Amino acid sequence: MAVREILRMGDARLLVPAQPIKVFGTPELNTLIADMFDTMAAAGGVGLAAPQIGVSLQVVIFGFERSAR
Repeated sequence: MAVREILRMGDARLLVPAQPIKVFGTPELNTLIADMFDTMAAAGGVGLAAPQIGVSLQVVIFGFERSAR
């Protein structure tokens, strides 16, 4: 999908209250989630919230590599 810009602390968009998801399984939501995983991986992160990429929705993802531990 796409790697999106991660907003930095001080960006006013991070202060906007995020809205709940009203309908699950839409193509738009699926694209957003795929973009979030691509963005998180490109940044070397382990979690990302939609507002961090400028989308004011209550969506958060977590990801990690499987380890021997």
